[in-house]
Formats: sequence, C-alpha cells, structure tokens
Amino acid sequence: MPLHPYLFYHQWYKVDLVTAGWLVVTGIAVFIMALVMRSRLDMRSPKGLQNVMEWVFEFTGGMTKDNVGSNTGRRIVAPLAFVILVYLFFSNWLGLILTIEWIPGHNISSLGVAAGTKYSLLNSPTENLNMTMALAILVWFIGHLNGLRHPWHWFKHVFIHMFPMGIIDEVLNPLTHGMRLYGNILAGEVLIEAILRIPKLLGFLPTGLPLLVIWLLYSAFVSTIQAYIFTMLVTLYIGNKDHSDTAHHVA
Repeated sequence: MPLHPYLFYHQWYKVDLVTAGWLVVTGIAVFIMALVMRSRLDMRSPKGLQNVMEWVFEFTGGMTKDNVGSNTGRRIVAPLAFVILVYLFFSNWLGLILTIEWIPGHNISSLGVAAGTKYSLLNSPTENLNMTMALAILVWFIGHLNGLRHPWHWFKHVFIHMFPMGIIDEVLNPLTHGMRLYGNILAGEVLIEAILRIPKLLGFLPTGLPLLVIWLLYSAFVSTIQAYIFTMLVTLYIGNKDHSDTAHHVA
C-alpha cells in the first residue's frame, strides 16, 4: 500500500493528509464545475457539459424512481444519488493519473514521515477504507432516518418480518457497500504503481508501458462502474427502508 503522511500520527484518530486533501480538492472541483455549468445554462440549445450533467441527472433520477417508492423519498434520494455519482466518478479517476512521489530529506515524526522514504501524494480518496466506510455509514443513517418517517412500518420491516436476516443485513450492508468500492479502487492503484516500477530496458525504455496502457483503460472502466454500483446501492438501500403507504420495496 502507498505510504502517506498523517496528521496526529501518534494518536488513534490520526488523519491521512493525502486522502483528506484530495477529498477537499475533488469537492471543490465538482463545486466549480457545477457553478460553471449553471452560469452557462441554455434551455433552448443545451450542449457540452450541460448535456452530460442533464443525462447524469436523468440517469440517477431513473435509478431513484425504480428503487424508491414514495415521492418524499425520491426528493431526498435523487439529488443525493446525483452528487454521489459525480463525486465518486471524479474521486475514482483521480488515482489513474500517474502517481506523484515525495522523498523527504528530514524526519517529521509528527506526520509519520521518515527521511529517505517515498510517499505517494496522488491517490484516489476512495482507496482509503475510512473514506468509503464513512460514506457507506452515512447512507445507512440516511436510509434509517427516511424509514423512521413511518416508525411502525420501519420497525416491522427490520425487526419482525425479516428477523433475523434483517439484523444481519443491517450489519453487512454498510460493510460490503464501503469495502467493495475500497477494494476495487485500491487494487487498481496498487497494480498501477507496481507496473511503474518495472525495470526499464537499457535504463530508459519503459518495458511496462503496453501493460500500463491496458491496465489504465481497464481501471478507467472499473472506476466508472464502481461509481455506478455504489450509487445504485444507495438508492436500493434507502428505498428498502422507504415505508410509506405508496412505497414499493425491492427484495
């Protein structure tokens, strides 16, 4: 796994500076993109970025309509699914850019930095399990809060009709939700770094270049699919707890 500097390195609540930094950068990039698109809205002849974002919004709206039964639930989930899909797409693709490495000249014990050690400074935020699990747990909480709009239906669904499988699902769903995304992104980036370290022929010819190109194309596909899968599961998990009288539930 890549080495990162940490804030509060000697504490149990240490913070991965690379992951935290790129989380913020990705969020700012998505926010700026939204502002640019808003400033250039053209209702008569949409084009470019507006077309792409409208398609993404309709796509996530379709997922929400399929998995969330009530109108109130859809109003909650549709914008959430849109933001998560766009944000994860950017986050997952970030690590496909060639890795930047930093070789510190001095020990910085407070950051867990040792002199002469290489540290990776450009990785996808989603290759950190803390980030993906935090997002999965957030979705879990939102799902239950939405379900508690009708507490008796929520209680019957989780603790009576589906007991004990409902309890097992409530534990496993956020775990698998976060770990699936983390495992796929981490595996892709670790292999990219391994390919970059293949010895060069005659000291300068990149023997691993064909393999790197193939793997980058495959990783781009996986990164996009994982953003879609995570978002689809967001609508599914929240929809399964949408216990209004008009809601339908996905098994």
